[in-house]
Amino acid sequence: MEDKERRNIGASAGVYSRLKHYLLSVRGAQWRKANLAMFTVYIDDSGTDPNQKAAVATAAILPAARLVAFDREWRNLCEKEGFPDFHMSACVWHNEKSAFANWDETKMKKVIQRVRQIGRKYFLNIASLTVFKADYDELVVGELRELTGKYPFTWAIRNMIGLLDKWLVFHKVAEPFEYIFDWMDPQTQKEERYEVETVMAQAEHVAVQAGKEGKYKNYTFKDRKQIPALQCTDAIAWTCYQHSLLSHASIPLTPMAQTCWDDYYTHRNKTWLYAATMTKEQLAGWVEREKQEGQPDFERFRAWLEQHPKPKPKRKKRGR
Repeated sequence: MEDKERRNIGASAGVYSRLKHYLLSVRGAQWRKANLAMFTVYIDDSGTDPNQKAAVATAAILPAARLVAFDREWRNLCEKEGFPDFHMSACVWHNEKSAFANWDETKMKKVIQRVRQIGRKYFLNIASLTVFKADYDELVVGELRELTGKYPFTWAIRNMIGLLDKWLVFHKVAEPFEYIFDWMDPQTQKEERYEVETVMAQAEHVAVQAGKEGKYKNYTFKDRKQIPALQCTDAIAWTCYQHSLLSHASIPLTPMAQTCWDDYYTHRNKTWLYAATMTKEQLAGWVEREKQEGQPDFERFRAWLEQHPKPKPKRKKRGR
């Protein structure tokens, strides 16, 4: 990113109050009813479906100063093309239960192109991390899995937080992000959601020790149907997932996936999208490093879990 744009990013940090930024992030066009500020990260959870080979965490950074215009442009697209909310896979495959069921190829391609345009226009940067479930299941076992996360998506989120912190440092932004996670149902996805909450709580614990209390407290889970920026992030996450299958499993990209990848990856001279796929060898190296005695992450996770034991599931009462 150019120095001029980096300065503009830093300057925009003081435009709104944090409360106003949070309300703008979650309320969209209703933001004027509250007060608002800074940068929100929208995180998509592609790959949590048990049938998918990989878990992908994709984060899109959007400044509050651009959110009103983003929201307006997105709503105009929905109204013009006649769909209530966007889901990339449903659109690409013309899901019969979706608004895209009867679309022809021309309309499908036109709308997806417009979705890409909006994402490239408003998001500052994208980071995406992929880990393959079979590799994770084979290599991350025993106590290490208990400490770092049962689910591969948890591992991806944990490492994503570190990448986002580096973004803040690089751009000299002092204020923390607001994090908006794609919805995880507290009933059907209770364990998955608990693990994400644990990642944020552990990060906050470390921040407090460093005198930076509140750095990771500002997060929530929202239904993508209500948050246009999550819908736009979904298209990028879908693209990164498809590309990971090519790079890791040699599964060819479909023409649509290739078009999307080329459009996203080459944007801003290939500095806009950072997409990494963890190879089996890389994951094995990480496991070996974490197993070594004295590794700070390993010891910190162990100490935190000892102080915050995982709640036991409630036993159902038997009827009389």
